[in-house]
Amino acid sequence: MDGWIIDAYADAVRNTIVLWIKGQDVRKFEFTYIPHFYVHGSSTDLEVLKKELGDALSISEAKVRAAPSMHEMKVLRISAPIGVFREAAERIYAIGAHGRYLLFDVDMPFEHRFMLERGIFPLAHVSVNGNSIECLDAQGELDYDVPELTTVEMDAYVNGNEIEAQVDGETFSCGADALMQAMAAVRQRDPDVVITRGGDRFMHTLFSMSTKLKLPFLFGREEGLHTPYASRSYSSYGRVVYRHSPAFLNGRVHIDADNSFMYSEAGMDGLFEVSRLSYFPPQQLSRVSPGTAISSMENAEAYVRGIAVPWKKNRPEAFKKAAALIEADRGGLIYNPRVGFFTDVLCFDFSSMYPSIMHRYNISVDTLNCSCCSDGHTVPGLDYHFCSKRTGLVPSVVSRLIDRRRRYRQRPGYEMRRTALKWVLVTSFGYTGYKNARFGSIECHEAINAYGREILLLASRIAEEMKFSVLHGIVDSLWLQGEGDAEAYALEVERRTGIPFELDSRYRWIVFLNNKGNAAGSLNRYYGLLEDGNWKLRGIELRRSDTPEIVRYAQLLLLEHLRFSTTISDFMERAMEGLRHVKWLVSNMSLGSYPIEKMIITHRVSKGTGGYKGNNVQHRLLSLLDVNGVRINAGEAIEYVLTEGEQREMPACMLKGNERYDARRYRRLIARAMETMLLPFGFTEERIMDIFRS
Repeated sequence: MDGWIIDAYADAVRNTIVLWIKGQDVRKFEFTYIPHFYVHGSSTDLEVLKKELGDALSISEAKVRAAPSMHEMKVLRISAPIGVFREAAERIYAIGAHGRYLLFDVDMPFEHRFMLERGIFPLAHVSVNGNSIECLDAQGELDYDVPELTTVEMDAYVNGNEIEAQVDGETFSCGADALMQAMAAVRQRDPDVVITRGGDRFMHTLFSMSTKLKLPFLFGREEGLHTPYASRSYSSYGRVVYRHSPAFLNGRVHIDADNSFMYSEAGMDGLFEVSRLSYFPPQQLSRVSPGTAISSMENAEAYVRGIAVPWKKNRPEAFKKAAALIEADRGGLIYNPRVGFFTDVLCFDFSSMYPSIMHRYNISVDTLNCSCCSDGHTVPGLDYHFCSKRTGLVPSVVSRLIDRRRRYRQRPGYEMRRTALKWVLVTSFGYTGYKNARFGSIECHEAINAYGREILLLASRIAEEMKFSVLHGIVDSLWLQGEGDAEAYALEVERRTGIPFELDSRYRWIVFLNNKGNAAGSLNRYYGLLEDGNWKLRGIELRRSDTPEIVRYAQLLLLEHLRFSTTISDFMERAMEGLRHVKWLVSNMSLGSYPIEKMIITHRVSKGTGGYKGNNVQHRLLSLLDVNGVRINAGEAIEYVLTEGEQREMPACMLKGNERYDARRYRRLIARAMETMLLPFGFTEERIMDIFRS
């Protein structure tokens, strides 16, 4: 059979790799697979281990090169069926008292290893004949064919035993009948892709109900779900996030649009692009971060090079004296913005700056302070160098992505693929400093920042040489004002830095905002009118996901009054006129004349039900939801309305339609949103409240 691989996963019960292939129809293929891992230790310890394991596992001796040192070492090669593979690795780790043995190649997904060994990848065009698979296209192709996949959209709401399900707009209600009708509708349409919003949540609920009712669960082409990990709460960049356990359908690609960064940013085309490169099949890739995708690409590169990857990373940061730490442990260069209103502003941006630095200077843990060349790429201001004789593993991966994105840029119609690659490249830098990244190293992270600071500093000096002044600069972007030649400036910076540099946008005017606590410029809070008439907004309420619709509308109303500003005095006049119109909006709101749906606030809680002890908004909302049978996990979002009366906040899911919103508190929220935009010009929250009262 000829077709495209639309899904791949391991079956731990049958010890097989399952491929679903789309040709004239969709078929399932299973391949028996016995993976292996490596164990390193002293000769004595390895002999002890062989005796301890006996004949329970297949053991042989081998030599491999291992990351991050890339030195060759003697190891035991241990093969184990999929179903006991991880258990065997954990047992060996325990035998070695969690330190005597180093284990390699343990946690690469089985389907990734299988595809690498067979020379195939997700969405590859293949020919299958028995146990033989031949790949009919190349992973590096740009103009690759993708299968024509049929799609349905599905939604479901479950309350107790009541179900309301929708399949492509067709609604089914009432318990078991609704469940059977929805499954029948999906089978009748026989889609390749099922797109949901919140499907990872409701699919598990539907599966539990079907089990309880003794009905086969048939939203996939085969009964059941496969679920590789459980739901969990975790912290990311200081924010608690809740991730539902994925609901993977057998034989169909289930994409939960509420739980997919890559799909929301780059659509199906971008999802397919990264899927082919990262070895994550589409429905798996839709649930992982771009950082996980780049990590998978690095693991694949290591596999191709014959490099064993450590299971539990144990490479500590090298000891530094305090002075060296202060010098090294700095981020990107920042020019604090000049607070206020500016006209005719240009924003220039380095294209994939940090990935380009990684490529240009060969920055990778396996090239750091190499012994083969002391005259390698020496980092500015730091006592590090990187090899100049052999290309590092991370730069190899990153350079291919940079080149691929550049080539797509020269072809119309590939915008989504470029966007997907952009996000993967953005995270490639962050993963060099991530503590669990297999090919991460804080020294590499510091080196990239050091080069980045020098490059942005050079770009700002060139700007001043060419009759521009710097209004703001942050890491890889500069906002300039002046009489210089923009095109000549961009070409000169690119010539002297070796990194693509271009004019990103022209502003008719822009306002850089200050911090509310002090007069200093805020790094990522500004708004401005672009030359094409569109807005560029950062850090204001309009950009926040928790902002109620009434507050969004108030900010938009003010912005539209500011649109045609030409000078600071003109801007101030228009601001006063805009505030008068916002006052009219507030007056109408105070009469209770707006739909309560416009007042919904979204808030992501950092603790689950029972986690808050004080009498704050979160505690009151979670307690009320709990009384009504709704439990919330840490990291989940709740929607609510500020209401009058004893119950000061009401969850949106419990609104009955006769509640009155608290206009006084919403007036205060609108005043704060106006302050956000006008604080540099003396408009504090209290001054704006006085305008509303007058």
